[in-house]
Amino acid sequence: MKDECKQAIAQAYLYLDGEGLSGEERSKLETHLHECAPCFERVGLEKEVTHLLSRLKGCTPCPAELKNKITSLLES
Repeated sequence: MKDECKQAIAQAYLYLDGEGLSGEERSKLETHLHECAPCFERVGLEKEVTHLLSRLKGCTPCPAELKNKITSLLES
């Protein structure tokens, strides 16, 4: 996975978790997602999973340790 993609995915996680991104960060992320189909698909999948989990578990955020473990599994 390219460094640019890794950075975009990391920012997408922040965005999906409700963390604020600056206007420049959001614009850069949106541009990357429009240009990179694998990242676009992955973020779409992550968004659906996040939405489903929040419906099943309430609005409790995912612990950072678990998020890191899942990310590492997805990247391997």
